[in-house]
Amino acid sequence: MTRPTVHLVERRARRVRVPWGDAEFLRANARHLVDVVPAFKRGVYRLTPRGYVGWLDTPTLRIAIAPKVPWPTVRMLLGLPHAAHEGGSEVDPAGGLLDALAREFAARLRATQLVSGYHDRDSVSPYLRGKFRVGDQLRDTAARAFPDRFHVTESVLDLDTPWNRVPRVVADALLANPALAPNTRIELRDAALSLDGVSAAPVTDADFAAAGAEPRAAHYRPLLGLCRTLSDGFAAARLPGAGRGAFLVDLSRAFEGWLARGLADALAPRPGWSVEEQPTFPVGPTVLQPDLVVRHHRTARVVLDAKWKAPGATPDAADLHQVLAYSVATGARRVALVYPGRRFARRTFAVPGSDVAVSLVRVRVVGTGQECRRSLARLGRTCRDPLAPRGL
Repeated sequence: MTRPTVHLVERRARRVRVPWGDAEFLRANARHLVDVVPAFKRGVYRLTPRGYVGWLDTPTLRIAIAPKVPWPTVRMLLGLPHAAHEGGSEVDPAGGLLDALAREFAARLRATQLVSGYHDRDSVSPYLRGKFRVGDQLRDTAARAFPDRFHVTESVLDLDTPWNRVPRVVADALLANPALAPNTRIELRDAALSLDGVSAAPVTDADFAAAGAEPRAAHYRPLLGLCRTLSDGFAAARLPGAGRGAFLVDLSRAFEGWLARGLADALAPRPGWSVEEQPTFPVGPTVLQPDLVVRHHRTARVVLDAKWKAPGATPDAADLHQVLAYSVATGARRVALVYPGRRFARRTFAVPGSDVAVSLVRVRVVGTGQECRRSLARLGRTCRDPLAPRGL
């Protein structure tokens, strides 16, 4: 059955006639995705999507959320090739976005040379090898008069490793999604043939962490980064009792990842400079986690907090409290709130009674890929320049 589609734009409110059951469903299960407020008319609600694009299902409706920025910007933030068109509504969020990501996933999977790894596997063998499992062996002996097999745990070398299980599970989720175009499905199925011998057990954050920490799988990082985007997108839209195949992208996370990649590229030619994503700083029972910390020889120089929203005339007090707490936790004397914009701009001011400087920075996200990269390079220069006036 085809669901009626409600078209929304990220961060923009729209009055929509919605069945009461669907409105209650959104209130109960999707408060983090869509804000639902009754309007002054029976059966009409004001729906305001938060910072996600894509689509999700309610019991009877499909809600498609387009971005405020042009679709090439969304592609760029996600690490996809920058598209030629500039329109903000030329891609259908219900399928078009996922289709583009699936094609990129297939391309990265084909370009990644698979690496095997050792792991422990429980087995039953006629020969004693590996580690003897005493408990299983005793239970078997009690049940059989003449045991003729050994319960062992042995190390095996094969492709069934975290860095291969992650793309296998993501490929299966993509192939199960009805929104993929037939040609994309064929392309993806062919690319995933190399993972046929890999377990399809559900992956966890620990699997992503293990995959990212494996030195032999360092060349997997572009593929694993896209796997994380796809996995998070399916998880964000997986609501109880709704339809299947929904997918959402958190543009706040995408913006943060794009800043991290761009700053790392901008600082790479300078020895000793690095970018750290979401480090943790325990403070009593609370953990502070800034978005990005720019370090020089391990010393924190700048803390950046990415804000996927339009900058106001003055920064939010809560945002200022947040970055100033990061300054205390990291020891960085320069902190910045970084917003998306159509041109590069910055404004810096001092904190009274302190040597900390706070900057409000806009980085260009609309335009050609080269223009946006230049804006990021400029941000990188201001981060590393010790002569920058009072902060960034």
